Amino acid sequence: MNDSTIVVAGATGNLGGRIARALLERGASVKALVRHGTARDKVERLQELGVTIASVDVSSASKVTRACSYASCVVSALQGLRDVIVETQTVLLDAAIKADVPRFIPSDYSIDFTKFPPGENRNLDLRRDFHKRLDKTSISATTIFNGAFADMLTGQMPLILFKLKRVLYWGDADQRMDFTT
Repeated sequence: MNDSTIVVAGATGNLGGRIARALLERGASVKALVRHGTARDKVERLQELGVTIASVDVSSASKVTRACSYASCVVSALQGLRDVIVETQTVLLDAAIKADVPRFIPSDYSIDFTKFPPGENRNLDLRRDFHKRLDKTSISATTIFNGAFADMLTGQMPLILFKLKRVLYWGDADQRMDFTT
């Protein structure tokens, strides 16, 4: 990788931490944007890996812009509902643009929301709403549609019910679904 810094928002989370580690393994310089009040152990874990920490007020566009300065890419691994996926991520996007960052990777990491009609899935609708904002900008963007995480099959989105010896489905039992491990 080159000498440019890649900014990762959400690096203290599971997916964001994995992204930061993968970038470091490839020789990237990584800066993690962390909210004030983030648990010290999570921040120290990133620092031990060699991640630069920028503690920012994510509601302050100017402070987020300063933290994004001189970066080659901003990667969002933020998770949440509208206040995070649309609003906070818009602050991050605007900051990346103001800091002249050439590329933005939104926190999509999901099934392809463009294949679903609006109103069918709240979480996909949030990403769609954010992309309406993203599409109006001039920044280069990369969307990652990796499918649903396979651990969701028995976790937060339980489709496989081992105790009942059942697999749940909607509509058609042959419905195609995208998953990643």
